[in-house]
Amino acid sequence: MDERGSRVMATIGVVAVLLGLVLILVEAHAPTAGVLSGLSALLIAAGVAALFVSGGVAQVVAIPVAIGLAGVGLVGAAAVGRTVATARRTPIRSGPQGLVGHAATVSSWDGDSGSVQADGGLWRARLAFGCPESPPPRSGDAVVVEAVHGLTLDVRRREPWEVLP
Repeated sequence: MDERGSRVMATIGVVAVLLGLVLILVEAHAPTAGVLSGLSALLIAAGVAALFVSGGVAQVVAIPVAIGLAGVGLVGAAAVGRTVATARRTPIRSGPQGLVGHAATVSSWDGDSGSVQADGGLWRARLAFGCPESPPPRSGDAVVVEAVHGLTLDVRRREPWEVLP
């Protein structure tokens, strides 16, 4: 390869490596589930191969090194993608939706609605659909949060055998 071709390959290699690094930074701030990480691994591997070839290193060395770099990067991107997919399937465990399934204590009850203490806060509550309405819960009764609708909890009576958080 002549000197001009060598400079062109070196420029292409540097641009590919820098673009790959930029894609890694974008992946850190954008929810792409590892797609940009995979592309960045391929770009960095191609850039390193171009730099090796432009430096006079034989393709016999450049190609295996680039394939190794791409393989490591793609395995890392696949691990990130798997972690993101698992996290998306995990139910919400914080905020109001995190109250579902938790125990609460009735503070006061009047008719078909009242207020309950749940996870350190006082919430409006109503009996969940399908729960018998007689007798109404009394102050101090244990209930279980079935659903959250805005700032109102749907609750049902706690069964004696239930062990709740």
